[in-house]
Amino acid sequence: MNELEYATAVARIRVHETRLLGADKIEQLIAAESYRDALKRLGDLGYDVQSGDASVILKTEQQNAWQLLCEIAPDKSELEFLTVRNSFLNLKAALKCVVSGLEADAYFCAPANVPDETIVSAATTRDFSLLPEYMQDVAERAYTILTTTGDGQHADVIIDKKSLETYLDFAARLRDESLTKLAQFTVAAADMKIAYRCAKTANDAAFLDDALVACDEVDCGELKTAALAGEEEVIDCIARLGYSEAAELLRTSPAAFEKWCDDFVLSTVQGAKYEAFGFLPLAGYYIAKENEIKTLRIVLAAKENELPAEMIRERVRMLYV
Repeated sequence: MNELEYATAVARIRVHETRLLGADKIEQLIAAESYRDALKRLGDLGYDVQSGDASVILKTEQQNAWQLLCEIAPDKSELEFLTVRNSFLNLKAALKCVVSGLEADAYFCAPANVPDETIVSAATTRDFSLLPEYMQDVAERAYTILTTTGDGQHADVIIDKKSLETYLDFAARLRDESLTKLAQFTVAAADMKIAYRCAKTANDAAFLDDALVACDEVDCGELKTAALAGEEEVIDCIARLGYSEAAELLRTSPAAFEKWCDDFVLSTVQGAKYEAFGFLPLAGYYIAKENEIKTLRIVLAAKENELPAEMIRERVRMLYV
């Protein structure tokens, strides 16, 4: 790819990075007297709040960020790294809706690299050859599970596993150290959550085999053994695998553990702010925007439910700027 093309794209990203919300702006929203006041302040910060509906406001902002990337990315295929997991979420929705006779559109996530209509058509006709090759086998298997056993959880687990495996593959193709680290940690975090949940719900070894995803950051065999032994064993295992802070947070507060995972993800792409070329600055900006939107969703939901400011601050994620 021509470096000049990347330089132009990155220059545009730098302009948009200046509009990302920092901790001071989030604090203004937390300090707002009410949900409506928070929305007004968000409008002052550049968001389109005319609808008055937080879900619409945040969805529109994410669509705008994605449209920016689509306009400036020199190589559009690189963007699939950011959207491939949504395609698997949409596959889950489509299969379940087809089996239950519901319309799938309302449950779809955007953006996704596989068109919604392609996924719906594949699920409706059971012609999974319409899907990308990396989705075909798992779609067939999940459909069979849903139609023979009705076990939606099992179908979800195998699709989730394939989604993470594909995410790792897409990261490897980009040949970027930061994005590889991001993908590896994302899978490791998913494995830790799976092991902990399975310990709480007493899932068996076969379920764990279908759920845990091999990666460089954690040993799935150790997590599996720990999950079969109990919650405390999983926490101890996470500490032994090098995530002692995460283990302590999980012991005291699963919500704090989730926040730690989100913050770690953002920290892996912080260096994108200092790169002049390549895909990393584009990916870093979009991940930062997703994190900003997640934080705003937490803040606005808390304001709507009149939660105290200190409780909101505990839930706010790390920000990019």
